Amino acid sequence: MNDTDVKTWIANKLGFLNKIWIGIILGVLAPLVTLIITYLHTFDSYSVQEFINFLIRFRVLTKLLALCVLPNLGIFFLFLYPDFMRAARGVLTATFITAIVIIIIQIKIGAF
Repeated sequence: MNDTDVKTWIANKLGFLNKIWIGIILGVLAPLVTLIITYLHTFDSYSVQEFINFLIRFRVLTKLLALCVLPNLGIFFLFLYPDFMRAARGVLTATFITAIVIIIIQIKIGAF
């Protein structure tokens, strides 16, 4: 099977995933899951409130949120390979929305 056959097979089997709303949902869920995994792995002895206060006190909240968006890059490229442009556009939209939220948080906590 060559590359074109693989892409055609994927498009036929998984074409229902090529929707903007699916990309947006995955683009929002991936950073949230990454943040939860970071909390559970690194700060499991802290409460959620203590975790957030720690991140704000040491001015790493927005940095951690920015790093949590990195899995969106993989999802974006997974959607690009079979030419699922609508879903990739949804992931990109969610990433931009997350970036705007991070900038707003930086302004609110005075990180600029």
